[in-house]
Amino acid sequence: MPTKKDPYSGPSQKVIGMFSLFLFSGRAHSLTHLAQTFQCSKQTVLRTVEQIERSHWLTLDTWITGREKFYQARKTQRTPNISLDAEGLGKLLLCRDMVWHLLPDSYRREITRTLQGATTLLPDFDDRDGVMASYTLVKPKGMIDYSNKEFIITDLIRAIREHRLCDIIYISPKHAEPHLYTVAPYQMIVFHESLYLRVRPADMLDTPKDAKDMLLAVHRMRAVATSEVRFKAIRIKKQARQFAGSFGLNQGEPFRVQVRVSPVAALYVSERIWSDDQSIVYAKDGGLTLEFSSTSEKETVAWVLSFGGEMELLFPEPLRDKISACAKSVLTLHQRQEDALL
Repeated sequence: MPTKKDPYSGPSQKVIGMFSLFLFSGRAHSLTHLAQTFQCSKQTVLRTVEQIERSHWLTLDTWITGREKFYQARKTQRTPNISLDAEGLGKLLLCRDMVWHLLPDSYRREITRTLQGATTLLPDFDDRDGVMASYTLVKPKGMIDYSNKEFIITDLIRAIREHRLCDIIYISPKHAEPHLYTVAPYQMIVFHESLYLRVRPADMLDTPKDAKDMLLAVHRMRAVATSEVRFKAIRIKKQARQFAGSFGLNQGEPFRVQVRVSPVAALYVSERIWSDDQSIVYAKDGGLTLEFSSTSEKETVAWVLSFGGEMELLFPEPLRDKISACAKSVLTLHQRQEDALL
């Protein structure tokens, strides 16, 4: 008896695999292609196809072109009662691609499988073949590898959804040793290629104020243990206005910022929204003055300095002094030795 081409794949595995291929791809597949894909003989493919057709779960159309036999899943006569089309799936695919670099591998595979499965619900089977094509390339800088945080992210999302307390072992720049936090997690934030978790300490749940809420970087978490203890859902209406619509990630009372932008950087600045309540006044020389709300002095200083002299902070006055001190420090670090001796 000849040896199987694929001795590690049983008949049931081939049936499931071939059934999924027909169902999710929406394309025609030749007998030769199926034999190559499943590493088996054409006779095995014919037997597997017969089993699929006997199940009555999927009807296959069969035809011969030239000398090759082809199979394709038949379009259902009754369209599912859902609002789903190729354009909608394309938008979901775009969302997936925009956060692809932040997701662990298992999340990527699961999301892709889900989208592939959703193609079976399209009213027109002809749309299924091209809907999964990706046209988006994300170019992140300074990205963090979350491939080893799969279980942590899964536990955090479950804890947020089910309002469960968590014990989080956390590595903070402020502490030499890992610190244990018992918290109520209630919001995941994406900021500058990083994931953050907004939490309220468990011992502060009975207080009406949210001043003690914390932001924890997911990549600095070493372990997460989800408790069976549940907490009352935390309302975030105030924080949604304060943080989502203002410049900066760090928590703090909003304050107004005004900067003068040179013509070189004016187009870049004017194309973006820095806070929901921003205002822009254009100058005759092509520059502009931008005023917006921020919640973080540290991030505001770093942002102004990142423009390399193309931006001047007009107020608040205390931040001008901090920017001046930082600029002097940068100059000292980058002076050549002979210049420093003059």
